Amino acid sequence: MRQWIVTLGVLLLVCPKSFPQGKDLQDGVDFIETSDTTLRIEPIVYGDMDQWLVRYITESKLLGGGTKVLYTLGPSDTIRTNVPYYASADNPWGCSDTYARCFGIETATSGSVVPEPRGYGYCCKMTNILSYIPVGDIHAMVSGTIYMGHALEPLGLQAKNKPYTAINFGVPFTGHPIALMLDYKAFISDTKPIISTEKNKPQELGGHDCAVVYIYLQHRWEDKETGKIYSRRVGTAYERICQTIPEWINNHEIPIRWGNITTSADYQDYEGLNKVDMMARNSKGKMVKIEEVGWSLDEPTHIVMYISSSNAGVFRACEGNTLWVDNLRFVYKEE
Repeated sequence: MRQWIVTLGVLLLVCPKSFPQGKDLQDGVDFIETSDTTLRIEPIVYGDMDQWLVRYITESKLLGGGTKVLYTLGPSDTIRTNVPYYASADNPWGCSDTYARCFGIETATSGSVVPEPRGYGYCCKMTNILSYIPVGDIHAMVSGTIYMGHALEPLGLQAKNKPYTAINFGVPFTGHPIALMLDYKAFISDTKPIISTEKNKPQELGGHDCAVVYIYLQHRWEDKETGKIYSRRVGTAYERICQTIPEWINNHEIPIRWGNITTSADYQDYEGLNKVDMMARNSKGKMVKIEEVGWSLDEPTHIVMYISSSNAGVFRACEGNTLWVDNLRFVYKEE
């Protein structure tokens, strides 16, 4: 939902210890003056959740020949044919709803990421869903996820076995934000177990699932001889949402910590290096694993942002858990 006058420009606010809430920002930009540091609040492209690409995918007759609707953040448009989607250079977003084709059978995962009306615009609703493909008797637990990067459509068999191999993680980025700002609410079940479909059939694992928001700022480089991609972690933001938040929390900040965070008192093991098997396309066009080899204060070259209704892992989630987000922005400290 658009709450700022500009979407690609820059706003200057002074010390956002408290911001006007939700609808109050509809009428314009408020400047809050204190004697503290000047901060710049910069909207993230398409982060106001008001523009969506709508795709209509017709499934193969073996699956009934029905139509599934996919929503993707990006320039408002409609696509009514079964074609892979390649985001434009100015659109950093991918999501968990994708078009797949395996052994000539076409299908799609849909419903895990959808726009939902909020105020004068929309927000993004992400939900954990248990999908089923009768051909092959395949179950798949899908967590609603948006991320910076792009899926390599159409997804094939490798996406079922190792889904992250079909995602080109991260986009070029050289900024130095001190926080991510967003509006959010959540439904997190206290009683339902985490379900795994790693072996096709749903299995109860127990445990408690949380929604998650994280950012990795990386300094990447490629070994020109081997084509391997390496990176050092420059900045980290991480927050788990482990209980229901029934009302919107507006202008919530998740701090970005720079350099080696392992000595910080609030450091958690899951924030460490190589916790996700991220892949990227190298200069030769091959998908390779991104090896995080250390921490540094180098200039960032790429950003990975990942927002999901589950943190349980691949094909694991608590069915029905839902995360809503809106108005993604970066906070910068003005020098």
